[in-house]
Amino acid sequence: MKPELEPEHVERLLRQLPVAEAPDALWVDIRSKLDRPVAKSVTPFKRPVRSPVLAAAAVVLAVVGGTYIGVLRAYGAPNEWQVLPLTGVPTVAGATLTQTSDLATGEWLITDSVSSAQLAVGRIGTAEIGPNSRVRLDRGGRTQHRLSLQEGSLDAVIDAPPRLFFVETPTALATDLGCAYTMEVDSTGASRIHVTAGWVELRQGERVSLVAAGLKAEVDTGTGPGTPYPEAFSIEAREALERLDRGGGGMAELETVLAALYPATGFVTARQPSAITMWHLIQRLDGDLRAAVYDRLAALSPPPARVSREGILALERPMLERWRRDLNPMWSEETLPLVVRAARRFWEWAVR
Repeated sequence: MKPELEPEHVERLLRQLPVAEAPDALWVDIRSKLDRPVAKSVTPFKRPVRSPVLAAAAVVLAVVGGTYIGVLRAYGAPNEWQVLPLTGVPTVAGATLTQTSDLATGEWLITDSVSSAQLAVGRIGTAEIGPNSRVRLDRGGRTQHRLSLQEGSLDAVIDAPPRLFFVETPTALATDLGCAYTMEVDSTGASRIHVTAGWVELRQGERVSLVAAGLKAEVDTGTGPGTPYPEAFSIEAREALERLDRGGGGMAELETVLAALYPATGFVTARQPSAITMWHLIQRLDGDLRAAVYDRLAALSPPPARVSREGILALERPMLERWRRDLNPMWSEETLPLVVRAARRFWEWAVR
């Protein structure tokens, strides 16, 4: 620390400088200034800035955080699901199951030809596993309840928001949109689904089928999710639809399908689930077949404004979605109030 100089020392040093002699009055003035205490700079007190934007952000963060914690508490996916034997003697992780037990992540639940079991889907529903089935519990995330159905069948009943329950088969991923359904997988890996309540999304790569209550769909090992069809479809109509999905059908098969969807007697309006079948067919057929489906559906329910024949035949996605919303408001959230749409957007983010 450097020693401080007294005013006399400063004056003596200044007088030694090679400058002209200064008058005594100047030295008196210099000494008075040296003797004066130095005033310390004081930073004035500043009130904290309260930005409305920061306050709003804090509120939003609190709401989002609280909602997310609530989602985890209500719909968090446990690592173990309870299994109850119904008939016969199923096995869990190779051990026979004679009473209620737990199925852990990565373990297999296997039933033979005379056994079945009920599996608790966390806290959001149940899945009854049928005979000759192989099911594995796969944890997909904090809220994702995932099963792999390698073979056999399950009857799922889910009471929860959409996109919490997933069943993966060798040929597709079934995403629950709040529903009840039966899924079957044969020895080749092909699967079939029958939805009895709500909706299920079937996906294989970029190919997607939306299956509503009262409809069925099949997933072939080569073509992916098939076009949904009404449960009352005849065998002839199902075979014709399958050929169309495989790309091998023609106008005869299409007429068979359309006749089954809209018979001459007992007219069905386009707002029934049958319209879903036609909406899928428009996107899966080409050329004259696509035009024929469009003309039939447009005659039953004219497309809304800003939807043209040319745009639909060109498979312009905005027009397809707009017509889908017009055909049935349940197909899309866009007809819901802004607050509800925002809540669903947040839900989609929260569960991923």
